[in-house]
Amino acid sequence: MQIIFLGTSAGKPTKKRNVSAIALKQENSKEWFLFDCGEATQHQILKIDLLTLSTLKYVFITHLHGDHIYGIFGLLASRSMIENAKKLTIFGPKNIKNLLKSVFKYTQLNLSFELEIVEIEEEKEYKIENFTIFIKKLSHSIDSFAFILKEDDKKGNLDVKKLIEDGIFPGPIYSEIKNNRFVTIEGKTIDTTKYLKKPKKGRVIIIAGDNDKPQILFDIAKKFESIDVMIHEATYTQEVYDNLKIDIKHSTAKNVAIAASKMEVKNLILTHFSSRYTTSSKKSSKHNIDEIYQEAKKYFKNRLFLANDFDIYELDLEKRELILKNINLA
Repeated sequence: MQIIFLGTSAGKPTKKRNVSAIALKQENSKEWFLFDCGEATQHQILKIDLLTLSTLKYVFITHLHGDHIYGIFGLLASRSMIENAKKLTIFGPKNIKNLLKSVFKYTQLNLSFELEIVEIEEEKEYKIENFTIFIKKLSHSIDSFAFILKEDDKKGNLDVKKLIEDGIFPGPIYSEIKNNRFVTIEGKTIDTTKYLKKPKKGRVIIIAGDNDKPQILFDIAKKFESIDVMIHEATYTQEVYDNLKIDIKHSTAKNVAIAASKMEVKNLILTHFSSRYTTSSKKSSKHNIDEIYQEAKKYFKNRLFLANDFDIYELDLEKRELILKNINLA
């Protein structure tokens, strides 16, 4: 499974970071999911060989602030110019349907493909592909949500040793045993489950929208044996946040890290960074992005990452450890 960051800046783009958008792509599939769609997301997609608008199947919008949705209008218009584009489903908060219909009406946008719009409800579960999607309402200045993806459990591997002990030797029959509950061999019907090892638990990923109370995720996290990946905003360090002169409902690296630690998250990816944090060493740059990492590291001891635009992470089914891959820009 691959997680690809298309935008990691909060509020407005910078020279190195676009606004929020994340892609998720499963193994052995060209189709992919998009989480949030800030302005110019379609431009970011053009730079990634792995992604095309024609293979985009689901879009999930965490909330209706512009840096998370202003890119959807252009993306839909461009996708409509693709010949034989297939159905697209958008999941988002209440009023996303009215917002999209208004744009379609006043810009005379007539889509060439079927579009389904689902206005999400907390406590409701949605089944797509081999995932169940859980919804959790967060704490922000506008209705904002987290999407929790629970992958279906996968069948265990064949117990080849036991098969051979029972006189069933390698061949096409192994494929039948793997894929069917009952198989007939030499006139005898066998229950294949006794030849399968323990099923592999599906991966669990939390992708959260803007949220100033990461601890709000505690209850839903208890539904699962473990959280393999949590992606959460860390707009500020605690020191900067405490000195803000206005009330901004965003998280700090500190409070996200504390919450993730209590939830025993295996891999934590922070994103949605204020533009005041740069990678520059110039004296004019008051804050370096490393401050966010160092603050989070004090409170979270498992695998910690700060997302950059075009980072590609792979999540292995076996070890459940995120691995950052080199990107191949188009």
